[in-house]
Parts: sequence; C-alpha cells; structure tokens
Amino acid sequence: MGEHLGPIFLMEEHLDLISLEVWHVVAAIANLLLLTWIVKKFLFDRVKKVMTERQSQVDTLYADAETAKNTAESDRAAYEEKLAGAEDEAQKIVQDAVVRADRMSEKILAEASEKAGEKLRQADADIAQEKKKAINEVKDEISGISVEIAENVIGREIREEDHRELIDAFIEKL
Repeated sequence: MGEHLGPIFLMEEHLDLISLEVWHVVAAIANLLLLTWIVKKFLFDRVKKVMTERQSQVDTLYADAETAKNTAESDRAAYEEKLAGAEDEAQKIVQDAVVRADRMSEKILAEASEKAGEKLRQADADIAQEKKKAINEVKDEISGISVEIAENVIGREIREEDHRELIDAFIEKL
C-alpha cells in the first residue's frame, strides 16, 4: 500500500505550486488593464496614425496607378487610331500613285503614238516627194531619149516643150 501513497503525496506538492491566490489574479488583471490602457494611450494611437497614413499612401498609389492605367489606355486608343489613319493615308497615297502612273503611261503612250503618226506622215510625204522626184527624173530622161530618137528618126530638131507635152500625154495614157 505504500506504493499507492507515493503518487498522491507528489500531487499535493504540485498543487501548492499551482495554487491560485485571489490577490495574484486581481494584480494580474490590474496589470493587464493598466498595460492595455498604456498601450492604447501611447502606442495604439501612434500605430493607428501610422496605419492611417500608410492606408492613405496605398490609396494614393492605387489612384495613381488607376490614373496611369486610364492614361495608358487612352494613349493606346489614340495610337491605334493614328495607326489606322496612317494605314488609310498610306493606302490612299498608293492609290493616288497608281492613278498618276496610269495617267502618265497613257500620256506617254499618246505622245509616242502621236510621234509615230507624225513620223509616218513625214515618211509618206518623203516617199511621195521622192516618187514625184523619181517620176520627174524618169520623165526628163525619157524626154531626152525620145528627143534624140525623134531627131534621129525625123532628122530635124523638135522643140523640147512640144516633146514634153507628147511624153506627158503618153504617160497619162499609161
């Protein structure tokens, strides 16, 4: 039985260590209340003030970030609008250049056609003149030859003007 008394005895010693005294509890609560009041009076207001300042800084940062975001979005929209306008303008410039090139090529072709027509007319005129010149030379040669033949045949001299009239009449009949 002596074995059973040992743990009870030990428990009583520990109870003395754990025992509660009312004055200790009241002093601890008073300390707690005093510390709470001191912390609230001197520290909590300062911490609250710092927290309020930090909150206002964070709010300002958020507002600035929102403003920057809105500005960036409006700048991006303006950039996209300018880019679309630039693309339209570039397309218009290309279309204008194509139209000008078409007009210029038509003008160049018309000028070339006109020059070619003029050269053809000049060539036709030159050919006609050369033909007339050749006919006149042939007439002169034929008249000279025929005058000689006639002189030889008739034995007398024929006036060249009479002979020319005869040749012209002969050529017209041909």
